[in-house]
Amino acid sequence: MEWTLMANVIHRWAPGLLLLTTSYTYSAQIEYQVPAGFSEAEQDESMQFLATLDGKALPGAVSWSAKQNRLAFDEELYRQNGISADQVALLNKVLQQIPYAVCPNGCDYTVSGQTVTLDKVKQSLTITDGKQRYIQPQTMMGFIHNQSLDVRTASNEYRALSAHGEGFLGLPAQSYGYLSWYHNDSKDSSIRTKDQGVSTWFLQKNFSTTYLRSGRQDSRDSAAGSVSTSLNPSFDQFITLASQDNLKRDNQSAGKLVLFATADGDYEFYRDGRLIRRLPAVIGRNEIDYNQLPGGFYSVEIRLVDRAGQLVSSEQQQIANINYGGGNGWYLTLGKELDTQQNLLSAGVSFHTNWFAASSTLLKGAGKAWATEHNLTRPIQVADVEVTPTIGVMAGEKRMGGYGSLSAGNLNLGYLTVSQYQNTAVSEFYNASNSRTASYARQFGPTRLAYHYSLYTNSERHQLQSSWNWRNNGVWAVITAGVQKGGYNNGNNNYGVFLNTTLMLDRNTGTLNAAYNNGKLYTGGSYTRDFEDNFGTTYAGVDFSDAGRANNVGLNVRRSGTRGDASVRLGSGEHITNGGFNYNGMVAASKEGIALGRVSPSGAAMLVKTPELGEIPYGFRVEGHPVAGGGTYAVPLVSYQDVTFARAMTVDPDVDMNIRLPANVVRAHPGQVYPVKADVEMNLLYNGFMVDNQGDPVSGTLAETGDIVYPNGLFSIATSMLLKEVTVNGKQGRYRCDLSRTKEKKFVCVTD
Repeated sequence: MEWTLMANVIHRWAPGLLLLTTSYTYSAQIEYQVPAGFSEAEQDESMQFLATLDGKALPGAVSWSAKQNRLAFDEELYRQNGISADQVALLNKVLQQIPYAVCPNGCDYTVSGQTVTLDKVKQSLTITDGKQRYIQPQTMMGFIHNQSLDVRTASNEYRALSAHGEGFLGLPAQSYGYLSWYHNDSKDSSIRTKDQGVSTWFLQKNFSTTYLRSGRQDSRDSAAGSVSTSLNPSFDQFITLASQDNLKRDNQSAGKLVLFATADGDYEFYRDGRLIRRLPAVIGRNEIDYNQLPGGFYSVEIRLVDRAGQLVSSEQQQIANINYGGGNGWYLTLGKELDTQQNLLSAGVSFHTNWFAASSTLLKGAGKAWATEHNLTRPIQVADVEVTPTIGVMAGEKRMGGYGSLSAGNLNLGYLTVSQYQNTAVSEFYNASNSRTASYARQFGPTRLAYHYSLYTNSERHQLQSSWNWRNNGVWAVITAGVQKGGYNNGNNNYGVFLNTTLMLDRNTGTLNAAYNNGKLYTGGSYTRDFEDNFGTTYAGVDFSDAGRANNVGLNVRRSGTRGDASVRLGSGEHITNGGFNYNGMVAASKEGIALGRVSPSGAAMLVKTPELGEIPYGFRVEGHPVAGGGTYAVPLVSYQDVTFARAMTVDPDVDMNIRLPANVVRAHPGQVYPVKADVEMNLLYNGFMVDNQGDPVSGTLAETGDIVYPNGLFSIATSMLLKEVTVNGKQGRYRCDLSRTKEKKFVCVTD
């Protein structure tokens, strides 16, 4: 083992040792040759890099100088824009040592005590002090608000409105404010319930290695995967001092929840009596990712409500949405617990070593109440099997408890996951119930078999399912069949069988679902067609369901576009008409302007301004989100990330665009709105035949470009502008020709 380790080390570091030896022998002069077939000018002359020094964007581009054989910049321009002589000298010292030519796409270096990141794909260069672990970005006033609105109505006097939002107020000096609110109002023929309020608000100041936060915190607002221990109290008033590492947790899903439905409608998730999520449900199997639910370890009541607002079923579930081993960091919180109003101290730490990851939490009240938790996780490799055991110990003034989980497997053997939470109600601050889960899944060719078992206080469930994928001649089919015992009622017929089928061809999707429970057969299905354009995607479809004499049919339209996501549905069944509307989006505002966009969970966004290029509208995608030409759009960012050049992608294959989005974003800060001006160049080729309304050719000279239209109507225009129409001056007269519509490469012209 020692010899293998030594060989790996030698293999990894030998090129570096050779490089050091070479540079010493030849007095730090290193020669890097250009690949065969390329000259330095051909390879590097057009490459320009947006650069930052210690988090501050530099005033001019850095580019390759063939004359100096190094990366260079305009020193006079830098000095005129506030870059000091010492910084200019440091840049010269660092840039001349970067081995640029041997870095194909991007490289990381440590040069003269500076950490250098060179990215040739995004054309960015970042230089930071190697001793400076954190960068404090410049911040200013800004505002970002995510909003969600869900409205349901039916002719049987059912009404339901659910709205929630979160606002981020960007402030100077690396500070920001946060506020989360909700409003739930529902009514049927006899009962009305209403619940509203501000659940979480705080002010936060970021320092170089720590942050200070104060306000009100409801644990029901915790982001998915952001919680690293089960103990996660709510505070009516609090103040927290914590390390910056806590802000960089990987908020990924901790699992999936599979639910069985006997009606189309919605799942409503209630935690401590408050509606926290409403998610769509279809007949049969429904898989819900934990990243749609708050983080933590808690119980929820899940209600299945049909289109007319009638309660179909209700069940209790335990959610373990915890990111065990979730990074490094520490925190210390003092405040008043939300429910008991007791003074409470909460402290925790998470850390990684080469051998394991661990997290610990301590809660201490003013009286005798206290709780503590410690967990340890250790990913290991046993032969070719990946094994990740986790163990946790809990204690409080009531009792001791704990939990354990194990995940293991590979592609050949399948994947096994088991967990047990025992005696976890250790304190008055924490009253979770016991639970046990086990699941196993394995792929057999195109078929995947899976089994899941769960046991909670008043609920035991077995799920066995098989999923089959089939592809042929462009058709993709996914068929899932299964059986579930438990989770419906307490009677003898507490089992169900389901079948879910999805067929996809090009942009068409069809589903057929069936379920059998308590002696009844339930069927349903849908057809959806999606239409993608330069500004987003539209989905239009029809759905139906049948349960004996209860028949329902509905029409739905959903739009995912530049200003957010919205959907509308109208349906009818059992002599009851029903409808629904849903919207999710963001508004971002700063002194540079205001715009709508898709939801930004991080609270940071770019304000992208696009130019007008001719009369025909155009669009493209920025960081995966659609924007259009000639407007201003809000585009979400990932928090505390650097974006030198924003990624852009064209949608229309017939339009060749060169797009540059110099963002210069350093450590995207919550509440900050970063202005980005898009530089868009188009290379368009219009060609075909110009004809009049009778189909006869039109000829002459194009007034806009000077190009010739030949006697048979043939023309060709190369331009950098989108052209809606052009003018042809010829012997037959003056014509206006529409270039926005074509049929078999023929463009219709009318007399001007």
